Amino acid sequence: MRISRLRDLARIIAVTFVGLSCSPGANAQTIPSPYRFLEHTHDAGVMFGVVQENRGALGIGPGGGPLFGGRYAIELRGPIALELAGYLISTDRVVYDAVPDEGLIPLGRADAMVTGVDARIRFSLTGARTWHRLAPFLMFGGGIVGNLAGPSDFDAELPSSERFGFGPSFLGVMGGGTRWIPFERLTLRVETSLSLWKVGTPVGFSNVE
Repeated sequence: MRISRLRDLARIIAVTFVGLSCSPGANAQTIPSPYRFLEHTHDAGVMFGVVQENRGALGIGPGGGPLFGGRYAIELRGPIALELAGYLISTDRVVYDAVPDEGLIPLGRADAMVTGVDARIRFSLTGARTWHRLAPFLMFGGGIVGNLAGPSDFDAELPSSERFGFGPSFLGVMGGGTRWIPFERLTLRVETSLSLWKVGTPVGFSNVE
């Protein structure tokens, strides 16, 4: 009877040992995380975009068009980063003649090259990490904006009191978007922003308002 019990006990020990040997070790298991820490603290690149049409209440300001520029960013602490951006907007503006009792008479369109420089605070919603390689963010900031294009031939026909000049003017920026970081050294970014600036009205236009 004892020999039979010893055999049964030996079988149980052998089966248990084989089971432990074939099962994966608990210490070797890893749980994949959707979050990845950002290793780099500096970021520089180019940006392309389209600016929506908005010429102001009187329609004398520069319009919309393609945007091209560059951006530099530095991660500060936690979710906060500082960005510097400079860009050009190739567009046009309508030149008006202020005629008493008739209002603003359009003479034609003139080229405009809007340039802006601003500094922004970026707040990352995922902190100093990405979620599935995405880093959504909010941003706000300010800078200056103006028109690099000189006076047009239409402006030469107008008195100085009716000539429109744009900038330099204060620029306010706010918006949001997300960064996609498929690799450590590559970042793709999509954003939408609202830019606000003041368009001055020539003194001569007050006679027709």
